[in-house]
Amino acid sequence: MKSKVLILTNPLNHEGGVVNYYNLFFKHFESDTITLKHGSIGSRAYLFYYPILKRLLYPFYYVLDVFVYVLKLIFDRKIKIVQVSPSLIPVPLIRDGILIVLAKVLGKQVVVFYRGWKLPTYNRIKNNTILKALFNAVFQKNTLQVVLASSFRQDLLNLTPKKVNEIMVTTTAIDKTQIIKPNKDLLQAPVKVLFLGRIQDLKGIEELIDAIMELKKQQQLSAFQFSIVGHESKSGYLDTLKGRLKANGIASDKVAFLGRITGRKKYRLYTNHHVYVLPSYTEGCPNSLLEALASGLFCITTKVGALSDLIVPKENGMFVKVKDSNEVLNALLYCANNKNFNKQREANAEYYSHIFDIKKITKLFEAKYMKLIEEK
Repeated sequence: MKSKVLILTNPLNHEGGVVNYYNLFFKHFESDTITLKHGSIGSRAYLFYYPILKRLLYPFYYVLDVFVYVLKLIFDRKIKIVQVSPSLIPVPLIRDGILIVLAKVLGKQVVVFYRGWKLPTYNRIKNNTILKALFNAVFQKNTLQVVLASSFRQDLLNLTPKKVNEIMVTTTAIDKTQIIKPNKDLLQAPVKVLFLGRIQDLKGIEELIDAIMELKKQQQLSAFQFSIVGHESKSGYLDTLKGRLKANGIASDKVAFLGRITGRKKYRLYTNHHVYVLPSYTEGCPNSLLEALASGLFCITTKVGALSDLIVPKENGMFVKVKDSNEVLNALLYCANNKNFNKQREANAEYYSHIFDIKKITKLFEAKYMKLIEEK
């Protein structure tokens, strides 16, 4: 009889990196002793573009989901482990904290997989005695904690002088069978630069736009071609960005906004570009960066979240400072002025497509799940 792991996330038809990760995780998880079960928690996909309605209906859906969740834990005796995936933000912590307490009361093992890490929230917990004690009791005591960066692990250790349970460092994952090998016939010039992610200020898109406009002023734009891929975070934001470029005389053949692209077309985009740029203000471990590395792209990004563990300067990418368009500009110029900036492209692609493969990640989790069940 297989034991069950109940994984709670937004509905699997939702938008976002967490849901994309778990769709991949559920698809590729294989075990003779463990089966995965999904439970919905939080807002529904149809509310994604209706933020006000989303906030109004969120409490209703949450209460309903908690009720269904408790019934599952009571009546399905095969469920041995509950896994939640909060970001270090107040609402997700409260939401999942309640789920964790209920799971512990009902005798289940708990896995906490932190998907986002907000330093202001962490510092508030660290500097408040009551919040720190509450966080340690709910999230750190008698749980397997999983983080996406070694710095996050150290942050958790710093919250308590006492020994906590295991804290595992991992990455998100890719399906390496979907990766297309680097295009050997891709011409070195112009340098083709790809931004792929949600179009919002937190992803550093405005710093990239500023850098592109500065390239125009310095008469260096002819050396580049930019593709911006993703959906806007708020209505009208894309038009604002396009308007800024147009006002500076930058044509669409130099900066193309391609909308949201998924599947095989997305992987072809990676292989037909030289550079991936993601100057985010904050990150966990974005799937798009892993896909870019596995496709052999040179990655320009900030030193936030798991990115600090993944980029080796001038070997597979470069770091730029947060909110610093001048550093983005200089990193782009480095690529244009150094023909061998990505000489290890094929080797990097082969290495990272193996390291980040979902099957390797699921095997790691299977071993941890089995250990938790045996310890119970």
